[in-house]
Amino acid sequence: MMSSLAAVLTKKKMISEVPLKVSTFTSNPQSTIAHFEQFVRDRCKSGNLGIEEAMGLFDNAIQMRPLPSIYPFNQLLGVLNKLKQYSKVITLFKSMDSEGIRVDRITFGTLIKCFCQMGKLDFGFAVVGKIFKSGFEPDVVILTTLLKGLFKENRVRDAMKLFDKITENGYACDDFTYGTMVDGLCKSGNVDKAFKLFQDMESGNCKPNIVVYSALIDGLCKDEQINKAQNLFEEMVSKGVVPNAFTYSSLIHSLCSSGRWNEVESYFDKMMNRGISPNVVTFNILIDAYCKDGRTEKARTLFESMFSRGVQPNEVTYYSLIDGLCNSGRWEEATKLFSEMIGRGISRNVQMFSILILAMCKEGMVKKAHEFFDLMIENGVEPNTATYNSLLNGYCLQSRMDEATKVLHSMVVKGSEPNVISYNNLINGYFKVKKSDEAMQTFEDMCSKGLTPNAITYTSLIDGLCKVGRVAAAQELFMEMQARGPGPDVYTYNVLLAGLFTNASYEEAMKLFEKMDNDGLEADIVTYSTVIDNMCKSNNLDDAKKLFDSLPSKELKPNTQTFSSMINGLISKGMLKESEDLFTEMVDKGPTPDNVTYNIMIRGFFQNNENDKAVQLLYDMVDRDFSLDATNTSSVEDLLAADGLEGKFIGLVDKILPKLQSKGTVVTTVELDV
Repeated sequence: MMSSLAAVLTKKKMISEVPLKVSTFTSNPQSTIAHFEQFVRDRCKSGNLGIEEAMGLFDNAIQMRPLPSIYPFNQLLGVLNKLKQYSKVITLFKSMDSEGIRVDRITFGTLIKCFCQMGKLDFGFAVVGKIFKSGFEPDVVILTTLLKGLFKENRVRDAMKLFDKITENGYACDDFTYGTMVDGLCKSGNVDKAFKLFQDMESGNCKPNIVVYSALIDGLCKDEQINKAQNLFEEMVSKGVVPNAFTYSSLIHSLCSSGRWNEVESYFDKMMNRGISPNVVTFNILIDAYCKDGRTEKARTLFESMFSRGVQPNEVTYYSLIDGLCNSGRWEEATKLFSEMIGRGISRNVQMFSILILAMCKEGMVKKAHEFFDLMIENGVEPNTATYNSLLNGYCLQSRMDEATKVLHSMVVKGSEPNVISYNNLINGYFKVKKSDEAMQTFEDMCSKGLTPNAITYTSLIDGLCKVGRVAAAQELFMEMQARGPGPDVYTYNVLLAGLFTNASYEEAMKLFEKMDNDGLEADIVTYSTVIDNMCKSNNLDDAKKLFDSLPSKELKPNTQTFSSMINGLISKGMLKESEDLFTEMVDKGPTPDNVTYNIMIRGFFQNNENDKAVQLLYDMVDRDFSLDATNTSSVEDLLAADGLEGKFIGLVDKILPKLQSKGTVVTTVELDV
C-alpha cells in the first residue's frame, strides 16, 4: 500500500475538485436547510455535543430532502471521531455512500483518522486510493495523518519514506507535519534524527513552533541529553517562542530524575514568574520526585498549594503522595489522605489500597491491614496478587503462619494465583519460626505448581537451613542453583559463607570465598566483613589484616562491622595500641562506631588495665545514647572494690539516670548490674 501511494505521489497529477451541484430549492427548503446547517455547526462548536445527539442529527441530515450540503455531515463525523466512536464513523460513512452522497476530501480525511486510531492503517491507505478515484488529491493534512498512523504502529522506516516522498513531490509541509515527524521520531528513540529534521526546518521557510520545540526538548530529556535540552530551551526563548507547561514539565521531570534539585526549583520559579501556570502533570512530577527522594514534607506542601492555584489533584497525585507518606512511616497521614481522596470523588483503585495495606503490615499492624483489606472488597475493589502478598507477608513477619496460609488459600479460592513472591514470603515465615520442614514442603509445592524459584527463593532456603544447622542441605541447594539456575548472586554466597563459618566449617567457607573470586563474582563489603571477622576469630589475624588493607584497592569502604571485627581481632592479640589507632580513625573519618565497637574498646582497655581510658570511653558511649554492656558494667563494679573508683562510677550512674528517666524508665541497681 505504501508503494502504490508513493507511485501516485510521484506522478502528482493535479486534479481539480469538481464543484458540488446545487439544486434549485424553494425558499422554504432552503431556509430549513440553512437553519439546520447553522444549528449543527453551533452544536458541534459547543463542545458538549454527545454521541446520541450527534447520531440523531446525522439521521435527520440523511433523511432530509433535498439533502443538505456535505458540511454538516463532515462536522458530525468529526465530533464522533473526537469522541472515539471510530466504528460508528465508518458505519455512517457507508450509509452516506449508499445514499449517493458525494463526500469530499475532509470526509475521507476523517475516515483515515478513524482507521489510524483503530490500528488499521492499511485500510487508511486504501482510502487514499478512493480519494484519487473520486477526483481529489490527498492534501498535507491527510498525509500527516498517515504519518501519525505509521508512528503509532512503530513503522518508523515507512514514516521516513513517506515523509521523503511528501517533500520530494513539492508538498508544503507545515508545523503539523514537522511536529508529527519530530514527535514520532523522539518517541521511537530516534532523537538524533529528530534533531536533524529540526535543523532542516530551521533553515527552511517553516520555522519551529512551540509544539516542535516541546516535542524535541521532551525527546532529548528522555534520551538523557538534558544539557542539550536546556540549551535548546534557551535558544527557543531567545527567538521569542514562549514555552508552555509541557515544555517546563519535561525539563523538570528530567532534572528530578538526575537529582538536580536547585535547577528543578529554578525552572519552577521561572515558570511561575512568566505567568505559566503549572498543570496537574507538573505537580505530579514534582510530588512524585520529592516523595521518592524522601522529602515528603515538601511534597505535602506542594500538594496543598495546588488548591490555592486552582489545580485539582487527580488519582496519580494522591497515589504518589500516599505512597511517599507510607514509605516514610507516616501511614496515619496516608490513611487520612486516602479518606480525603474518597470524599473528593476520586476513584479508588487496587494499587491505592495495596500501598496502604503494605504500609500497615510493615508497621506490624496486620489486624488493621486486614480490616482495610475487607473494606477494599466491600467497596467492590478486587485485591490483586500484590495485595494478598502484602497481607500474607505481614502475618509471616509476626510468625502467625496459620493466618498466612489462610490468606494463601483465600487467594487461590478468589482466583488470584500465588506467585514466586507469595511462596518466598511463606518460606521466610516458616524459617522464622524454625519450621524448616514446612519451609522445604512449601518450596516443593511451589515447584509442583510450575513456578520457577528465583535467586531470592534459593537464598532464603540456604539462609534458613544454615540457621537451623542443616548446612549439607543448604550446600545441595547451592549446587542445584549452579547446575539449573538461577546462578547464585553475591547475597547467596554471603548467606552460605556466614552459615559455613557459624557451623564451624571454616575450611569449606574459605574455599567458597575463593570460588566466588574464581567465578568472577565481585564480593561486596558484607562478604569481606564476614571473612575478616571469622579470620580474626580463627587466629588468622595477619591474613585478616592483609584483606582489610586491600579493601581500598577493591574500591570498597570498610563499614562499622569490618572495623569492629579488626579491632576485636587486634585486642585479642594484645595489640591495644593498633586497635586504639583504628578506633580513632573511625571517630575522625568514619564510619561511626556503634554500640558493639564501643564495648569492644572498653573491654580492651579494662583487660589491659587502662581503666581511666575505659571509663572515659564509657562516658562518651553514654553521651551517644548507646546502651550499657553488662560485661563492661561488671568490670567497673570490680574496680569499685579494687581501686576505689566509686566516685567515677557514681558519676556515670548519675549521668545515665536522667537519660533513662526521660524515656519513662524506672532505673534500679539491678538493671545496672551493680
